[in-house]
Amino acid sequence: DLGALRLQAAERVDAAGRSLANNWAPQQSTALPDQRLNILLARRFGKQGAHTTGGNVTTISYSNTRLSYTAKNYNYNAYDPNTGTSDSIYNYSDNENIAQARLSALSNFSLLIGSRTKLEFRNLFTQQGTDQTTLRTGRDIEGGFEVRNYAFRYQQRTIYTGQVHGSHELKPDVSTLSWTAGYGLALSQEPDFRRVRTVRDLDGGDANAPFQVVIPPGATTLDAGRFFSESDERVITGKVDYEHRITRENSAIKLRTGVYTEMKDRTFDARWMSYRRASSDNFDQSLVYQGLEDIFSAQNINTTTGFKLEEGTNPSDRYTAANTLFAGYAGGTITLAKITTISAGVRAEHNTQQLNSQTFGGRRITVDNPVLSILPSINASRALSEKAQVRVAWSTTVNRPEFRELAPFAFYDFSFNNVLRGNDSLQVATIQNVDARYEFYPSASELISFGLFYKHFSNPIEMFFLPGPGSGGTRNFTYGNAQEARSMGAEVELRRSLNTVFTEGYLSHLGVTFNAAYILTEVRLGDQAKGQAQQRPLMGQSPYIVNAGLYWQDTDRKLQYSLLYNVIGPRLFAVGTYGTPDIYEMPRNVLDLAVTKGLGKRFEVKLAAQDILNNRVRLIQDANDDGTVNGKDQEITSYRRGAYFTIGVGMRF
Repeated sequence: DLGALRLQAAERVDAAGRSLANNWAPQQSTALPDQRLNILLARRFGKQGAHTTGGNVTTISYSNTRLSYTAKNYNYNAYDPNTGTSDSIYNYSDNENIAQARLSALSNFSLLIGSRTKLEFRNLFTQQGTDQTTLRTGRDIEGGFEVRNYAFRYQQRTIYTGQVHGSHELKPDVSTLSWTAGYGLALSQEPDFRRVRTVRDLDGGDANAPFQVVIPPGATTLDAGRFFSESDERVITGKVDYEHRITRENSAIKLRTGVYTEMKDRTFDARWMSYRRASSDNFDQSLVYQGLEDIFSAQNINTTTGFKLEEGTNPSDRYTAANTLFAGYAGGTITLAKITTISAGVRAEHNTQQLNSQTFGGRRITVDNPVLSILPSINASRALSEKAQVRVAWSTTVNRPEFRELAPFAFYDFSFNNVLRGNDSLQVATIQNVDARYEFYPSASELISFGLFYKHFSNPIEMFFLPGPGSGGTRNFTYGNAQEARSMGAEVELRRSLNTVFTEGYLSHLGVTFNAAYILTEVRLGDQAKGQAQQRPLMGQSPYIVNAGLYWQDTDRKLQYSLLYNVIGPRLFAVGTYGTPDIYEMPRNVLDLAVTKGLGKRFEVKLAAQDILNNRVRLIQDANDDGTVNGKDQEITSYRRGAYFTIGVGMRF
């Protein structure tokens, strides 16, 4: 009868709830120093001068590392111009603990048959597991609670790429045919991402008052929630290239043509559920004050006084997608009098993106977007002397949406308290690129160059705030196309060895590298400018980038060291809208040091220090929406990851 069926259904739900591991309580341990191991084996096959020779290079790398740091997270209500302030929504301190294990293997085989045929088999495999635990403490000011929240996340990733490549000299110094067939695999799993909140009254006055576990009225990914996902992506590629060379007395011509194809398929599936009160009338309220190690134990999962597992998976939590690319190109290079080289060509790409999913409400989403792109390019260089030349180039390129950016799936990020969802209406972005460069080569290993560049984007893809904050100050993001954007700037690069200036002494062993770029960007939003300025900087682009390095090496003493520096300018991290200002990632200075000393013929010792300055990572919101970030604006996130010191020993057999 109907009552018996309902009882059986309730028993099955209880059994499902009890079958999940009771792993809600954090475990504390003392971390060992990080471990890293690298092995390289290189072998050559066949005797020198034989008709067929070959070789293999294999490397195996293993690492087991841990990271712990504390991040400050804040959120605010809309800026009040009358008071010049924004009221706080929450003030959290997140203790992040990350353990990661990685195993990588690279194995490449090559075979030379005679002097005109070369075959290669290339393989790269990576297996990685990341275990992250977050303990959040602080104040939910808007809700009136002191919080102690937890998130337990494990991710497993498997990546493999393999290629078979052949190169054939059809006619020596005249024509070459090459081909490549490839296969790629990317698997990702999150077997049990758990999140739970515990709270007590903010103004209760009793420091010993217990925290109570927040139990939702229905399924949610935030409170007592469990999230499971799997992603499976396969890629098959193939290409064929042909080159023909024509040599004349004062000129040399290379003609090239080829085809390329890529077929990519992905399936993504997520499920999520959480515990709720099984009965509003009979529920034992004392359960919510039990510790995390006991509250969701088997005896507390029942249909009367305890908890019930409820699934919240909706149609947008899964999708299938495919991308099929067919491309062909033709081009050539001509060198005149050995001082002027011109390369020109055109590439035609027919790309079809397909995706099938559903919205939260069940409306079917079908993306079928075939696009034909004609992509011309030209590059010219002229030698000014034996050591100097100028280059100019122009090309058209495209930027296609990723599957994740198209899919309606919404993912909640516990650390940033954000929800990110895709947009199936995204269009392909087209970029026009122009650059000019002067290059001077003091020697074969040295370079001094200066360049100017300009880029114009049509339909650039960016990440936007969705209007209105969610519950608890949750920020919602999606992807969209701006109308157009442009980027222009200048860059300089220096690679110099001082042994050409100082023939002996300390400075004769010193080398200097430096590169820097200054970039101006502007996005025009047109009708899509909602809650923001019509023009603003391009998301993710820093106005300046500086890299510098000192390298010192004494071969006789088997001693070398390097000192590297990097800084980037403030860049737009997230685009704002009504009530949610733009967020900028602020500059931080990064300094790395490495010292290597050889011992005898077989051993080598290396000492390294990364991020010595340990500057804070900082995200600042432009609270008053004046286009600049200063002392009047508010910090959203800040943390120090910590300086990282390593010592290693290498041995050559």
